[in-house]
Amino acid sequence: MTNNIKVLIFIIIGIIALYITKVNYNDHSRNKSILACVIAQKQKSENITSEEAKKYCEEEIKKNL
Repeated sequence: MTNNIKVLIFIIIGIIALYITKVNYNDHSRNKSILACVIAQKQKSENITSEEAKKYCEEEIKKNL
């Protein structure tokens, strides 16, 4: 019986750790994607400003999520 409780506690702690990791690093991944998109847009079209590229990339990435 105590082994089952230990396994259950371990699983619950694992789930909590995964949730916290997802919450903390979700924005980081999205920001890196936006930055990569802005760099690609600037290389593709030199006429576009950084702000326009950032706004475009944010809208496109939000659409895909």
